[in-house]
Amino acid sequence: MKKHAFTLLEIIIAVSIFLIVALTLYSYSRETSNSWTRIIKERNRFSELLALDRTLNSVLDQMIPFTWPDPDGVKTPFLTAERDRLRCAYLHRLNDEVEGALRFAEFVLEDGKLYLVYSDRPFLNWDEVGERKKTALLAEKVDSIDFLYADWSADDSLDWGERLLWLDQWENIESERMDVPLAVKLTINWQDGRT
Repeated sequence: MKKHAFTLLEIIIAVSIFLIVALTLYSYSRETSNSWTRIIKERNRFSELLALDRTLNSVLDQMIPFTWPDPDGVKTPFLTAERDRLRCAYLHRLNDEVEGALRFAEFVLEDGKLYLVYSDRPFLNWDEVGERKKTALLAEKVDSIDFLYADWSADDSLDWGERLLWLDQWENIESERMDVPLAVKLTINWQDGRT
């Protein structure tokens, strides 16, 4: 009985086929791993943006006019609305009767982090709040924030589209306005170049 051995050519072909299959499987698994990492990263970023959006909606959609007396007893609007700063009063879900259903909040950008600093009691300066001051981190790696405030022009000669004005500040001290903007647009510029 004659034994048949593999020739060198057959071994080279078998090893080559095995290497091609192994390289294909390695490339596929590496690409799958990279894709999975990108998906997880995007999911986390989306979750952060969704949480930020929910917080912004709960504050900006429920913003109300509110005045508080200064040391001289003059009613002063709580609203401070500038290009890079917004302090406002807003309606909040009633958690308990002591806490109340109003929040007094300010968006603060500090060291690349966007915070919502808030209290359940009105104030004119943050040092008046004491222990009732709370802080919520909204986003990290923020380069800058930019607020715009919508107002309506009383000029009847303008078209509807021209009557909506976007202002970079909401003046309420000198004009003695006691209302709030029709809408607030917040643009967040991230440190990685996203807007």
